[in-house]
Amino acid sequence: MSEVQFPLETISSVVSIIVVIAIFIKFFKYKQKLDKLKEIDRRKDVSRLTAQDKTFIKENLKVYQQKQVKVDAFVKLVFPILVTIAALLFYFSPIDKTLIHLNVIIVVYIYLQIHRIHTRNYAKFLEELNSK
Repeated sequence: MSEVQFPLETISSVVSIIVVIAIFIKFFKYKQKLDKLKEIDRRKDVSRLTAQDKTFIKENLKVYQQKQVKVDAFVKLVFPILVTIAALLFYFSPIDKTLIHLNVIIVVYIYLQIHRIHTRNYAKFLEELNSK
């Protein structure tokens, strides 16, 4: 009986597509969170902020400041790993196969940077709302 094997390039492409879909999902979730903060900011400008809004700001500020520290540390940890994987790919694979697999590394790096930027921006927006 013959075994059916997927080429490694196909798996690499599927992983890249999954990460790109995750990037789009991240953008939509970030937009929803930002819309909620904009609504709270609008209410704050007209002095109609409720106690629930103030509690939401304070609790999320703490959570996102902690999350920002964790995300920054994670990105600092993963970046050298991604560079090492890319270097090993270039060293041990032909250039045409390396470029196919390098796509996954680049897309993962972009995802991590987007995640870091969104977390930082959300935390800063909460800081601004808390200080006004």
